Amino acid sequence: MTRYLIAGLGLALILALWRIDNVTADRDAARDAVTVSDAKVASLRVTLRISRELVSDYQASEAEYQKEKTDAEDERDRLRRCLADGTCGLRVNATCVRVDRSTAVAGEPDAGTPELTAAAGWDYSALQQGLKEQRAQIKGLQKTLTSLHSKCKIVGAPQ
Repeated sequence: MTRYLIAGLGLALILALWRIDNVTADRDAARDAVTVSDAKVASLRVTLRISRELVSDYQASEAEYQKEKTDAEDERDRLRRCLADGTCGLRVNATCVRVDRSTAVAGEPDAGTPELTAAAGWDYSALQQGLKEQRAQIKGLQKTLTSLHSKCKIVGAPQ
């Protein structure tokens, strides 16, 4: 009988140790799962913070753009009204080449077609070139932003 008791106690001890080992393994697995979950939560928090910052930056940029656009439209309208009512004028720096009187027809003015002065012509060309460069830059930036937006969907940003 003692032999059975010792065998039973030995078996009980083996089962208890096996159970403790399984509980310990389950605890370690659960601890690892919690660690992985904590890392995911931390990553999501950082992602959420960055997303909020991006949305905030976007909104600030959009508000600044809208203000500049409104100011430019107001200035354009003011200049149109000013030109329409004659309180201001548009000045063009030009010269008229005198027509040779020997070839001029009687009754015609003796001045030729007005032409921009050299400095005004250069300014006009520089302005045209600058506008072309700005358009190209804007189109490039729009393309880049569209590409970035399609890769990184920002919560709250207009589609």
